[in-house]
Amino acid sequence: MIIAETINEKSDSLIDLLTAQCGDLEKLLALARQETRAAEEKDFEMIMEIVSERELLSRRLETFQQQISELRGKLTEADELNKTRMSARVVELASQTLAQDATTRKLLTASRLEASNKIMNLSNTRRGANAYIGENKRGLAYDRCA
Repeated sequence: MIIAETINEKSDSLIDLLTAQCGDLEKLLALARQETRAAEEKDFEMIMEIVSERELLSRRLETFQQQISELRGKLTEADELNKTRMSARVVELASQTLAQDATTRKLLTASRLEASNKIMNLSNTRRGANAYIGENKRGLAYDRCA
């Protein structure tokens, strides 16, 4: 009877951990979506805030993963079904987050390229303006002999 109680305890603990992990993964996915919107709006300050929040969630998810690994294998077959269902949800959320991150990465890369092109155009414009101003300062040559 003590063994069955221990297994049930471990099973409940694992399900609780997987549930908490799914909750954090859903928060991570929501943040990834917010990050994509911020990238679309070129709100880089918001992106930095979101990255900080995501980093904290990632640390918690690592802790969950370590705890889950310790509890795996100590469950009965009946509990395996619950674990499989929750694990499938974890994989689904992680996949959606990765897809969202890929979209954000493309937006940020495009923003970086756009900024780089603007800087290059600004530099070319400045050189042209400086050359024009330089020509005006020199003026026409004056020949005293004429």
